[in-house]
Amino acid sequence: MALILHKYRLDADGVVTTFVTTESLVYYLERDKFVPGNIIFSDYNALKTTDGNDTYNIAGKATQSGYVEGVGIVARFNYILSFLQVSTNRVLITDYHNHCVRSLDRITNETLTYVGNCTNSGNKDGTDALITHPVKLIVDIKNPIRLLLAERGRIIKSVKVANGNVSYFGSIVDYSVLNMIQEKDRGDLFVTFEHGVGLLDYHTRAFSVIAGSAINGFKDGSFNQMRFYYPFSIKFLNSHTLLVSDTYNNRLRVLDLITNTSSSICTGEWGHADGDFSTCTLYHPYGMRILDETLYIGTYQHIISIKGE
Repeated sequence: MALILHKYRLDADGVVTTFVTTESLVYYLERDKFVPGNIIFSDYNALKTTDGNDTYNIAGKATQSGYVEGVGIVARFNYILSFLQVSTNRVLITDYHNHCVRSLDRITNETLTYVGNCTNSGNKDGTDALITHPVKLIVDIKNPIRLLLAERGRIIKSVKVANGNVSYFGSIVDYSVLNMIQEKDRGDLFVTFEHGVGLLDYHTRAFSVIAGSAINGFKDGSFNQMRFYYPFSIKFLNSHTLLVSDTYNNRLRVLDLITNTSSSICTGEWGHADGDFSTCTLYHPYGMRILDETLYIGTYQHIISIKGE
């Protein structure tokens, strides 16, 4: 097997190693805009940054949940599934069980509520919106003055960057969203749900299942026969190939949108064994990020790296 990570080639004998050890589950990670060269990541209820050797706590505490607006480790979150660095100094954090999006100032490390009424769930639009279980927040590629917010309750909302005003964008019929990514040309949204991958058409708002079904399990092959078990993160490898972290199958799944077929990386056994694509093991892969020639995978208590050529 060979994958193309943007312009880089990642071959089957690529090196799979542990990058850093964490306290809990790593749901999301990306390049740190505030500390050049670092990776910023969510460690369950905390936001952290690392250079691969040393790890620093930015806000919250991984093993303690709750709701507190405060500075640094005084702040409390309840299940950070994703975040969005809207500038060098500002991070928006989806606080899942607190039903809100929080804003973090990287200079002061102070948190404030951005969208929603923290600890109060609901479905209300406007600048005093109520939201339920936010899972992913992205900048709308086709309309950058707004953000798109996915809620676990099958709804995607539009959020104006300037004032946080919330309005309805679309629905994912019959399935609860876990994650989403936007295609850069048409703007269509690829989403993961409990047992599959779907597509929300940006223009018509029509939703369709691409691969998987309402039944969990594991099976590769044609999309209409595939089985997932909690596919979480989703990334483009190129314009026609998706990479999905299949959490409870402990694998990465490669989806070819031309042939409508899939293949898998790692054995499916849960653990942290380094190796190549055929021998590596993962313990609940969640977050993924491709940085230069390296694929980083957030798992339980580890960030794993796979280096390309």
